[in-house]
Amino acid sequence: MNAIMEAAKLQGSAQISRRAWSTRGETKVHLWELSTGGCILLRHEKGAGFARPVRMDTTLEALIERFRGRIENRVFCPDALR
Repeated sequence: MNAIMEAAKLQGSAQISRRAWSTRGETKVHLWELSTGGCILLRHEKGAGFARPVRMDTTLEALIERFRGRIENRVFCPDALR
């Protein structure tokens, strides 16, 4: 099963309420907050493709702060806090 299908399976019937991305070099991490709580993290390496998605029981804000704290990471959060 490809990574996108695995992420959809992890999502289940939950809706994605907010999104964020973190980039560093050739790595991009997609962060999706679920309406039922928790987040899905999906990492993409240029040339290697997607890694297996991970469901985390943490808030999107905590993940964003974690990625912002790393050197050379750029974090994009287009969805405002609700």
